[in-house]
Amino acid sequence: MNGPRARIRLAFSCASVALLCSACSKDEVPPAFESDANLPLIVYAAMPPSRVQPILDAYTAETGKKVQLGPADIKLSLKTFETIGALPSADLYLAQSLADLWYVAEMDGFRPTFSESIESGIPAALRDPESRWTALASSVRFIVYNSERVSADELATVNDYAALGVDRWRGKLCLSSSSVPGNRTLVAFLIRQFDLREAEIIVRRWRANLATDVFDDDAALIAAISDGQCAVGIAGSSAFAVHIAASAGSPIAVHRFVDSAEMTVDVSGGGVTRHAHNPGEAADLLEWLTTSAPNALYAALGREFPANAISPSTPAIESWRDAVSEPAPLSALAFLHGDAALLVERAKYR
Repeated sequence: MNGPRARIRLAFSCASVALLCSACSKDEVPPAFESDANLPLIVYAAMPPSRVQPILDAYTAETGKKVQLGPADIKLSLKTFETIGALPSADLYLAQSLADLWYVAEMDGFRPTFSESIESGIPAALRDPESRWTALASSVRFIVYNSERVSADELATVNDYAALGVDRWRGKLCLSSSSVPGNRTLVAFLIRQFDLREAEIIVRRWRANLATDVFDDDAALIAAISDGQCAVGIAGSSAFAVHIAASAGSPIAVHRFVDSAEMTVDVSGGGVTRHAHNPGEAADLLEWLTTSAPNALYAALGREFPANAISPSTPAIESWRDAVSEPAPLSALAFLHGDAALLVERAKYR
């Protein structure tokens, strides 16, 4: 019982405990790491430590290699990165969104990692075409609604995101902020799907239908829909899974499009940093994260879909897997993030 299989089972037990807890606190901070010549592998993560630490502990248990989280203030880290062109002391960077991955890649913050293991485990659509980063898990932007305020007949006409811009939803729609990374990717998806002009018209129609100001994040949006403040909205599947786990009896539900290709996904993932002090071991960790059992654990901790197709999903989201088709290459969406930023500004979608 002390071999690698037992350690993986132990890792999944850790994940189960983590998933029983409430959503991760933004105030959590990892311990400071030592500044000596024998630093462990350093991981920067744009997510709470309780999302990352269990998977790093599992890696250490299996390989004996020490891994430590760097500073928790990723915004400060990225500001430093923008100034000097490197994430200080970082070997691997784990990002919570496509927007973060693309930003670091375009700032030349990743070094290419060519790996047969990663290429065989993760679909090409979920990897950077220049091998700078790979997705590790994904979430989908669902239509969420209050089942006590919205009828099946009303939802029958909602077969894409644009449908929420029609007059039927005037005063009933709520959205989270355009600064939510998943929403920025959603707007990029609309640009690719409809073209720039039509995408802006859709966003403006959304604004005209809003019941109230936009919410800071998906969690606040979902709570407002559950409370009846709004009838319908767009939110990430991960935030929805958190809400359902914590709110038994909530009237909120998910509406699926007939064609899953009409839905967009966001991803979390990572890459070896350009100035890693130990790029070989960082690449080993990244490869390990893409293999079946570790990838399942990583996704479970974030209530996401594993990027590796053979990794099992948690029961809470497994029933949604058939609603998500393999997306077109995410790099194509990432290229449109700049256009998306300008669009939401023109459309006054805050």
